[in-house]
Amino acid sequence: MAETLFPQRQRCKACRGSLGRTVNDPVLLGLYCSAKCAGMAEPAVLPDDAPRGCRTQREGRWAWKKRYRSVQEIPAKLREDPSTSWYVCEEHCGHWHLGHSRMGTAESYRGLKLGSDLRDVLVKRRGKATRSDVARVAGIRPIRLKELEEGTGHEENLVTLFKVAPVLGLELGVAIKQRTR
Repeated sequence: MAETLFPQRQRCKACRGSLGRTVNDPVLLGLYCSAKCAGMAEPAVLPDDAPRGCRTQREGRWAWKKRYRSVQEIPAKLREDPSTSWYVCEEHCGHWHLGHSRMGTAESYRGLKLGSDLRDVLVKRRGKATRSDVARVAGIRPIRLKELEEGTGHEENLVTLFKVAPVLGLELGVAIKQRTR
């Protein structure tokens, strides 16, 4: 069974103290009130000392990435944008960070990894349309689209993907890398 995370969780999993009572209170991994409770080292003080996942380059200098205590704190505009991804920084600070954010620029190519990347793109491209609406236009059953978006294995998934992609404004292809001998 999945753990309840902040903001639904109101108490630290380790010390049972209050979790995220004020906007400035840290919430690590959605479960803990401090690095000590989370069993993590204290985060670095300077961005230069932090791992790459916690920092970004701005104007030629390393700067901290914005830290969010939960996915719900990420602005809706960023959450709904197909070019944006987010992750929990488990190696350093325990907060949520934005991975890629290309707001305002059209994304023409996005490399996908097996698993959640494809599901993420499908759900975000569908936007506010219902599965039934997209399935009707693509000429498939809504359950097939649901299986694609949730990652449920089915023998017709590839056929479904090629029918749904044009409806969602996606073109499928492969990138061929030259082999070196």
